[in-house]
Amino acid sequence: MTVQEQASPAEVRRKGVPGFMAGKSPGVEQPPPPEPGELPQTPHEIEGPYFRLGAPMRSNLLEPGDKPGIVLSGRVLTERGKPVSGAVVSFWSSDAAGNYDMVGWRYSGYVLTDGEGRYEVTTIIPGCYEPREAKHIHVKVQGVSRPVTTQLYVEGEPGNTDDDYYHPALVVPCTTDENGVKHGTFDFVIKQVTREENVTPESLAARV
Repeated sequence: MTVQEQASPAEVRRKGVPGFMAGKSPGVEQPPPPEPGELPQTPHEIEGPYFRLGAPMRSNLLEPGDKPGIVLSGRVLTERGKPVSGAVVSFWSSDAAGNYDMVGWRYSGYVLTDGEGRYEVTTIIPGCYEPREAKHIHVKVQGVSRPVTTQLYVEGEPGNTDDDYYHPALVVPCTTDENGVKHGTFDFVIKQVTREENVTPESLAARV
């Protein structure tokens, strides 16, 4: 199934204005600017097509016959730079032709960060689909926090800066190995809910 539309009529793409919708989607709240000593939080973006609950836990999203396109790794951090262990990092994308699997879990899965907040996943470079110009990977990240949804763009892929949702802060810098596989690193920065914000005396008493 090829996606023919992602934006609403009020968000009709404007030729010649790359990135004009980045961070401006109605209903998508952006994180606040960093305070002194804080890291900028990862920009939020539309969920797009087609996040579905139930994808398997796996770090290899390749299907039979696929060659690896990118090995994506990095960390999940708080705005103070503290690693978030046990965070859920979900990935989903189209196939190489721009089609999404709405029956099974092709090119979908999630991983948990380790004790240092690290994750790694291997997948293809997805295809592109109308009305998008850039190949991109959808991601949803959650620690002790609200889910943060965003999209990543692979450095060096054509169409990045032509895309209405392109955001330079979401580009994954890459190197390419001798087999043509890209290796990219991207750190997600998300705000965690504090105990004071999340725990009542009654619920805390039930936990200890």
